[in-house]
Amino acid sequence: LRLNLFKMYDASKDKKKKQSRPHDESHVDHKEKKEKKTMTKTMKIEGMMCGHCEARVKKTLEGIEGVTGAEVSHEKGTAVVTLEKEIADSVLKEAVEAQDYKVVSVE
Repeated sequence: LRLNLFKMYDASKDKKKKQSRPHDESHVDHKEKKEKKTMTKTMKIEGMMCGHCEARVKKTLEGIEGVTGAEVSHEKGTAVVTLEKEIADSVLKEAVEAQDYKVVSVE
């Protein structure tokens, strides 16, 4: 068989990538300042029974403007929401309760 001599990927013919110069420190500091603005809030939610419930709450929370992510657990009954700007607790609570789940507290 001639396939024994066939090389699927031969890196020797690739172009060499040029080394980019290191970024100046002011750029890194600016990036760190952006990261410090993120906040997290923990919500205690009752009524979630399965993974579908988690997905529904997660999709609802991430649909709110200013929310960058949400980690929802039906086993713990919590949702940890990551925010890029200040959002009132009542907005988060109303969004989840509109999906027929009970919000016990927002911290």
